[in-house]
Amino acid sequence: MSMRQNIPLTLRPAFQRTLLNMVILAAIPINDVAAEDYFDPDTVERHSGQRANLDLSTFSRSGGQAAGVYNADVYLNDNFVGSKSIRFEPGAKGLQPLLMKADFMRWGVKENATPAFVKISPAQEVTNIAAIIPQAQTRFDLSQQRLNVSIPQEYVRHNAQGYVGPDEWDDGVNALFMNYGYSGANNWSDYRQGSDNNAYLNLRSGINLGAWRARNYTTYSHSQGDDKWNSINTYVQRDIKPWKSQLVLGESYTPSEVFDSFPFRGAQLYSDDNMQPESLRGFAPVVRGIAQSNAQVTIRQDGNIIWQAYVPPGPFAINDLYPTSASGDLEVVIKEANGSVRQFVQPFSAVPIMQREGRFKYAFTAGQYRSTGGSAKKPGFIQGTGIYGLPYSSTVYGGSILSGDYTSASVGVGKGLGLLGSISLDGTFANARLMEETHRGGSFRFQYAKDFAMSGTTFTLAGYRYSTSGYYDFNEANGYYANTLPPGFRGNPNNRNEVEQARREWRNWRYSHNRRSKSQLNVNQSLGDYGSLFLSAYQQQYWGVTEKERSLTLGYNTSFNAINYSFNYSYSQTPFYTNHDQIFSLAVQIPFDRFLPKSWLNFSGSTDNRDKTTGAVGLSGTALADNNLSYSVQQGYTNQGVGANGNASVNYKARFGEYQAGYNYSRNTRQLNYGATGGIVVHPYGVTLSQPLGDTMALVRAEDAEAVRVLNQTGVLTDGRGYAVVPNVTPYRRTSLSLDANSLGDNVDLLSDSQTVVPTQGAVALANYPTVSGAKMVVTLRGRQVPFGARASVANGETLSHGIVDDKQHVYLSGVPSAGVVKVNWKGGECQAPFTLGKAQFGVNSVTAQCR
Repeated sequence: MSMRQNIPLTLRPAFQRTLLNMVILAAIPINDVAAEDYFDPDTVERHSGQRANLDLSTFSRSGGQAAGVYNADVYLNDNFVGSKSIRFEPGAKGLQPLLMKADFMRWGVKENATPAFVKISPAQEVTNIAAIIPQAQTRFDLSQQRLNVSIPQEYVRHNAQGYVGPDEWDDGVNALFMNYGYSGANNWSDYRQGSDNNAYLNLRSGINLGAWRARNYTTYSHSQGDDKWNSINTYVQRDIKPWKSQLVLGESYTPSEVFDSFPFRGAQLYSDDNMQPESLRGFAPVVRGIAQSNAQVTIRQDGNIIWQAYVPPGPFAINDLYPTSASGDLEVVIKEANGSVRQFVQPFSAVPIMQREGRFKYAFTAGQYRSTGGSAKKPGFIQGTGIYGLPYSSTVYGGSILSGDYTSASVGVGKGLGLLGSISLDGTFANARLMEETHRGGSFRFQYAKDFAMSGTTFTLAGYRYSTSGYYDFNEANGYYANTLPPGFRGNPNNRNEVEQARREWRNWRYSHNRRSKSQLNVNQSLGDYGSLFLSAYQQQYWGVTEKERSLTLGYNTSFNAINYSFNYSYSQTPFYTNHDQIFSLAVQIPFDRFLPKSWLNFSGSTDNRDKTTGAVGLSGTALADNNLSYSVQQGYTNQGVGANGNASVNYKARFGEYQAGYNYSRNTRQLNYGATGGIVVHPYGVTLSQPLGDTMALVRAEDAEAVRVLNQTGVLTDGRGYAVVPNVTPYRRTSLSLDANSLGDNVDLLSDSQTVVPTQGAVALANYPTVSGAKMVVTLRGRQVPFGARASVANGETLSHGIVDDKQHVYLSGVPSAGVVKVNWKGGECQAPFTLGKAQFGVNSVTAQCR
């Protein structure tokens, strides 16, 4: 049960009469001769007509509230800067927070804001910020659990939107974890006896020690009696915070912005975009203008305000925009102090390589080429790349690879062309020695991107690359394709002989035919209420052959009367195989909620260029409160003698993993398939099972709070000890994690139901929720006339449970021990009431105690 309410710590809903009385009191007219809002206790009478025995001194002033610890969302000058459990003490103008200098600095106050602020140590408590920083103030909004901190702008750092300082980045707890994924199947055929079984297991393991991360990816496969273990890669990694970079030692891949990516074993240092504020990631133009007064500048994209602030008179430059897409018109409105308005439009587009003005992105790699395709060549190499954002929507980039039998250099430029979109042009020149022969050549690439806002057309990427006959990239020069299957392979992947033969033929073919040119295009077209179209196409040519490698996908999606329609066409062709594939498909999805909640009827059909036609009808949906369970049942038919076929599957997302099972059949075959995915985390507090893990995660710690839901996380609940793992958290960003107080058990309370984590890359961030375990009770106080509004408390270890006495001398307390003393105090008096609970401590206990 959450303490995130108007009463600190453990005042609970059982105390409804007190709250009702307070509502009644709030409706009584205020004495209008008072200098400030004031409640006169004389206005409250007992049913007998005599003056009430009250102690409402705490609540007699506007905003008055009992002191204690509250979990508050903190806003600095109306900008959210984090959540924190804060102790509040009574002050002249209501509750005052007890904060340290380090808190103000973390929220954005300059370390040298004022001479008085400089003299204070970071750990020193600041009880009156206005005495240290002129015109500064704090105000606690109890109803919103919001602490508003107001600091004059001259004393606040100017940070980009979404900025999270390195001092907030959390390397997390030391941990050992394993992510597993298992799938298997039993296959039966009318053409053979018994079953053919296969299985696959992947294990992603990791160790975190401080800022260091060690990772390994290993797989296991079983097919036709053949068992194979394979270690994909192993490496250690850590961030270099001052450089906003990552250091990798071991087996990994080079970046792909300038050169094609390839596997290596060695060391790599590269810029990490995730460590930049969100508003500085990717590309956005610098918006420049001139303000004639203290003007309000508003920037809109697609009708949405993406930036708004006030600027002083003179030229301004805005470089921390949050664009909602990679291109589109920016509408800039300058509203002067006298009300006059000026407006202009700044178009922009960005190809993937482009960087913001002044941003330098680099990568440096040194090591040995690591073949994942079976090639014996493992040359040493050094690679360096750099990308730099220039003014006027321009970017320059380049790099070089140096190896024993291979050298290459690349240089390029990207440019925003305003209304015309954006382009990039680059050239790469290589010198490779293959089979005792030297090959020299070049490769030239063009890319284009543009949004046509008026027509709803988006060219996400249009590109063309041409390579001379003597050009080989580093992968080709080192036999990357030596052990891979050819594109368009139609054989049986479980037949070892057939697979090995295809690999040999493809290897020989690729050594003889290096790439010549490649074109690609991706287009999305919005049709408003009539749906959307998309097109994805590419064509690749090789030297020495006339046949082309081609792929095209065209689709149309729309919805009418809540019914979804999807039409798709695909075409593929490879130069290695002479034939090609064409498939046309149609799918219709109809809501079935009227008969079965959260379900759909599905109809689909397809036909190809070999006259193969399929059709199917099915039912799919989700179930359970959190949609943990998804299911699908389908019956189909295929011509050409295949006949009827069908399948059924179910997927359950549990707190400790995800589980799948399915069955399908056709005319001559049957298959039972199954799978499980999940994670195991070993941490300083024990072992916790989880759903499949991402690279960065959060460990929820709410001791003794069993089966408590983590909000907005499907199927994530605490275990019997109060621990859970949130499997995916964004690194270097504030992430608020909240627990569902309504799912708490009877004998435990949360002192805070929300925590904010800011993990570094790969961290296991700790989200610690203080709890208090114990019984709940309503105490009837006897022996002394205790006034309405008196404060009561009981100690349970180091935790204090608080409550307020109502007009019947009842007080509700939670998290109390089986025996203890209730301490009651009011203005001018106090008493103590010993109590002992009976055996039944679940639910709310009713106790009468003598207060002396």
